[in-house]
Amino acid sequence: MGTVVSRDARRRWAAVVAATGVLVGMLAAVPVLRSTVAVGAATTTPAEVRQRALASASVAYTAVGESRGGLALPDVGGFGDLATLLGGTTRTRIWWDGPRRWRVDTVDAAGERDTYGLATSTTTWDYGSRRLATVTGDPSVRLPRADDLVAPNAGRRLLSAVGPDDRLSALPPQRIDGRTTDGLRVVPASARSTLARADVWVDRETGLPLRVVVTARGGADALVSEVSGVRTGRPPADVLDPPSPPTARRSLDSAPDLVARVAQRSPWDLPDELAGLPASTQVVDGASTYGTGLTRVLVLPLPGRVAREVVGNATRAGSVEEELPGGSVVRIGSSLLNVELVRGEDRFHAYVVAGLVEPALLDEVATALLASPPPFREDQ
Repeated sequence: MGTVVSRDARRRWAAVVAATGVLVGMLAAVPVLRSTVAVGAATTTPAEVRQRALASASVAYTAVGESRGGLALPDVGGFGDLATLLGGTTRTRIWWDGPRRWRVDTVDAAGERDTYGLATSTTTWDYGSRRLATVTGDPSVRLPRADDLVAPNAGRRLLSAVGPDDRLSALPPQRIDGRTTDGLRVVPASARSTLARADVWVDRETGLPLRVVVTARGGADALVSEVSGVRTGRPPADVLDPPSPPTARRSLDSAPDLVARVAQRSPWDLPDELAGLPASTQVVDGASTYGTGLTRVLVLPLPGRVAREVVGNATRAGSVEEELPGGSVVRIGSSLLNVELVRGEDRFHAYVVAGLVEPALLDEVATALLASPPPFREDQ
């Protein structure tokens, strides 16, 4: 790819990478290892530990977080933050009063960015650029943010995605950052998942997930996250109020990555089943997930013009467009996450297909979409 990437091209590439956000936003990335000490056996079942973790969103606390990721995505200009979040080290400071009021600061060599979560919006203050960006609502599909990767959030999202056939088992309790934790191991039911296991250690006192380790098939820790210095109790109210500097550059949007807009404009009515996978969730208007539990495939329709630009960016980044019956596909893969850009011969039907699943399953979904292109939605 060339050294100069236009703003419009970067925005179109966001449609590809943001499709992964719904899948990887529940995960976190590899902390500085801390010593652990074995403690007494857990007195609750794995299912009960999971329920305590899921109920912990209302637990107020402050902490610091550190994560490191090993997820190798294509090197496309304009997405340095994403590459760091999923393939590098992220350090955070966390003030959490609940899911409708919180703050997570990220500090790195590029500067400091503070993100504030409120009941109906999220605001990010970038000290370096003096930009105050507010997103109204909560887009279901977006690029992952640093707050998605802190261990309590990542652990809850991962555990909430566990299906009835996925396997839960207990790990030996450990002391993490001076707290007694109960360990859970989650193993996907399907052998077609690229996720070998996910381990979550849950604070016995508060239910907060303190450490998350995600391991890809092959044994490599792909994504892990940990918090330390946890203090329970409500943080000061003024710490949670977004700043309002008079010289700030301000922006207001309802879809930070354009992905929700892309999906909302989709003219296609996606089917109830693809490649033997039932439709499980409509994440945004016009986009769906297929499958169950931790083995799911996201299908995000793309307008034709966007698809052409996305495929062009992907091929210039080193991917190859291959022919399939009824169309073509561009494959983008890693040890954990796989993505395909699918275009029909008519060049009107186009999709992002993504999942923590083996590439062959994405091929089956792509083939089904090309063999029977979805019809126009009735409300178009």
